[in-house]
This record gives sequence, C-alpha cells and structure tokens, in this order.
Amino acid sequence: MSSLWQRRSLLTGYWQYWLNAVNQHSLQAPFIYDFYQKVIQGRSPTSDFQAIEQHRKTLLKSEDWVSIPSLGATSLVSQSSSRKVKSIARHSLSTPKFGRFLYRLVQFQQPSYVVELGTSLGITSLYLSLANHDTNIYTFEGSSDIASIATKAFLHFDCRNIKLREGNIDQTLPALLEELPQIDLAYVDANHQLQPTLRYFSQLLTKTHETSILIFDDIHWSVEMQQAWQKIIQHPRVTLSADLFDAGIVFFRPLTTKQHYFLMF
Repeated sequence: MSSLWQRRSLLTGYWQYWLNAVNQHSLQAPFIYDFYQKVIQGRSPTSDFQAIEQHRKTLLKSEDWVSIPSLGATSLVSQSSSRKVKSIARHSLSTPKFGRFLYRLVQFQQPSYVVELGTSLGITSLYLSLANHDTNIYTFEGSSDIASIATKAFLHFDCRNIKLREGNIDQTLPALLEELPQIDLAYVDANHQLQPTLRYFSQLLTKTHETSILIFDDIHWSVEMQQAWQKIIQHPRVTLSADLFDAGIVFFRPLTTKQHYFLMF
C-alpha cells in the first residue's frame, strides 16, 4: 500500500474518532468509567518514567545502523532493510504518553502473564515490566540487531521479568502459547497487515479468559488495519472494546450486550 493511501486512512480514522470520542462524563457503565479514570486519565508520575525517557533520549542520538528483516507492512518513513537506531527511536516507538498508559494498565490489572508482539528497541517492554516486577513479560522481536539493543536495555534496568523471543512471530508465538497457562494482557504492535493481525488475535484468543485485555496498536494506520480492527471487535467473544485512535482495546468481560466506545486519550 502506498504512503498516500496510508495517510488517507489515518485522516479518515481520525475524523471518525474525533466525531465520536467521549470522556468520563459520558460513561455510565461502572467498569469502563473506572478504567477511564484510573488507566487512561490517571496520573502517576514516577522515577520509572524519567529513567525510561532518559534512555529514549540516548536512543534518539544513536548513529548505529541495524538490519531489519521484511516481516510486515512497510514503514511510512523508510522502506529500507537497514535503518539508524535514532530513526527508529524517532518514528517507530510508542509515545511517552502511551508508555505511561501501559504502565498504569499493568498496575490496574495486575496481570501474571503479558505478551508483547513487537519489542522494537524495548521502550514499551520497560514500561510494562517496571509497572510490576512480578509480572512475566514475553516480548517478540524479528530483528536480531534490534533484539540485541533491547536486551541490553533490559539488563541495564535489571528487568529480570522480561523474556525476549527472537525470530519470526509465526514460529515463535505458537511455541510460547503451548507453554503458557493463560494470557492476561497482550499488546500487539507487529506486522501491520490484515491477515497477520487476525492470525495473532486468533492465536492469543486460545489463552484468554474473562478478565484478559488485548491491545492492538495503529488500528487506523491503514485500510487493512481498520478492517482487522472491525473484524476483531465483531468477534463473538469480544464484549467490550475501546478506540483510543492510537490503539484499540478489547475486553472479554461477561456483558448482556456488546459495548464499543471512542475514548478521548
């Protein structure tokens, strides 16, 4: 898909989001109101945030080159098989705001098993890990060069609860799912295409339960991602979903009717 069509998809998605997004004042259901107050709107500045963002600044200055295997949709910024670390840090990492959201989400949910598809340079992994040192974080990265950089960061922050799986997710994810008893939280930020995204959703679904939460990044990034998001929220097991524009969240809590929200973020 051309970058022009991707940008059009982003603009269309944002227009729909802007017209429909609400805040806590429009939320009636107790769970989603509590979720919005504590996770989306919550404020919890800590030294963890400062340390992670200081590491981000280091990455933004790195002149090192890394090799990137072709395992997913191409970037809007670069289609090269190699990129500078500082370019990845500038254009491909989740924002500090989204990292803090993930941190608060872990503190809110207290998950035992977290799966992250798409480690990149490890910034989001650090937010997930430092929120609760007792949570087991399993993160997946296709590039050995990038995985090496992330691993060094995990060692520097002494994040012993992170286990990095290197290689093609099509092979590494099924192997992990055979080992895990359940998935409490999953963050999907890999291979932004329709069929791979739906495949990841289907595979993760085999280990989810009523209080599991799945997050899909860049749901408006392209027409394919918008299609994937619509198919995901229409799945019979998904009872509650939320569009933050940057990402989509699905829940499996027992409800009498499906509920979908566009939440100001």
